[in-house]
Amino acid sequence: MPSQVPRPPVAVVRCGGQRRELAPGEQLAFGRGQGNDLRIGHDPADLRIPRYAGRLECRPDGVLLHNTSDKRALVVETFPGEPFEVAPLMVAGTGPHDLVTVRIDGEHGRYALSVDVTGLRAAGPAPRAPLPMTAVVGGPSSATVGFARIESLTPRHRLLLCALCLPSAFGWNGQHGTPSYAEMEQILAERGHRTSAKTVRNVLDDLRRELATAHGVDGVWEEAGAERAGRESYLPRLARWARLSGNVTTEELADFEALAG
Repeated sequence: MPSQVPRPPVAVVRCGGQRRELAPGEQLAFGRGQGNDLRIGHDPADLRIPRYAGRLECRPDGVLLHNTSDKRALVVETFPGEPFEVAPLMVAGTGPHDLVTVRIDGEHGRYALSVDVTGLRAAGPAPRAPLPMTAVVGGPSSATVGFARIESLTPRHRLLLCALCLPSAFGWNGQHGTPSYAEMEQILAERGHRTSAKTVRNVLDDLRRELATAHGVDGVWEEAGAERAGRESYLPRLARWARLSGNVTTEELADFEALAG
């Protein structure tokens, strides 16, 4: 009688009556939209649930939770321990917990996905320390740090990120949102840096490509059709990543603002 092939270790994801297994290397996307592996908040349609809310990525020692929404935070409940938030476009890991619940509140109720990594832990290496990409619910916002600061960014990259983040941090010309390329050209010119809107766009394109391919930063590369938009959808995401990750600090923005005299 042939010997049975050992079953690979898996993480088990449950949501309502649905059950999914994820082996290391596999992913599961969840949200309201039709393109998700696991749909929530779609019947009836709950517009508070993002079309693409998040993605679970199975690793040999746990599961990474990617928040793929640029507006809604995900809450992760653990036991023992306090619940914590995964900010929009940020990432968190399940470690050191064997069982966590990912929660998102909608208009019609609360949606929850339980993630059980007991099977992975039994077969894999010791868990890593939790990723520093989260904030304790109710805690100070400074606890949300995102990806680590990337010291290899060039001074030019850092300068353009400061121009991108300045209006939302300190305000500029009465606005507090994300500037366009032309507005960034003006912001830079006011501080002694002559850079055309076209150059700003090209440099940020190169930076986004580097962040996505070399550093694994999600959500900063354009989605299908984004280039046809008057103001590219990735700019608010890039600005939010830069601030939450510490790649643009309040001190750097203050120094940049002071250049205007």
